[in-house]
Amino acid sequence: MPWLLLAIALGLGWLMAPAPDADASLVQARKEGWKLPDLPQRPDQAGRAMSLAGSPIFEPETALLAAAAADAAVKAEDRRWRVAGMFGRGQERKVLISFVAAGKAPLRLAVGDKVPSGERITQIHDGEVLIRVGNKQVPLGADYRE
Repeated sequence: MPWLLLAIALGLGWLMAPAPDADASLVQARKEGWKLPDLPQRPDQAGRAMSLAGSPIFEPETALLAAAAADAAVKAEDRRWRVAGMFGRGQERKVLISFVAAGKAPLRLAVGDKVPSGERITQIHDGEVLIRVGNKQVPLGADYRE
């Protein structure tokens, strides 16, 4: 029986106890918002250069540079050429010279004609073309120096 009285007392004490207060926070919430600072970004150097080049302070220089580039493109025509082949028989042999530049027609040259670099053809043999450089006869394509 003492156990029963003890159990009743505990039950009544538990039921009659006041409710606990709402949880009080240890830290008060801040009123202002918190924001991370922006990360440093890599500068857009190309974009800056293009916007600066397009600005009106450089307009006279830009026009001059564009004109100079156009003149250089006209003057910088690709003048490279090569021997594309040889054809003909006996003394009637000819050399076919083709150019690297697109649209430039190939040349058919015989003995006595000048190659595009200005030297005169002296002989055309099987697989060899001789040109005159100064007082020397040099095979075409050979490295000649005076």
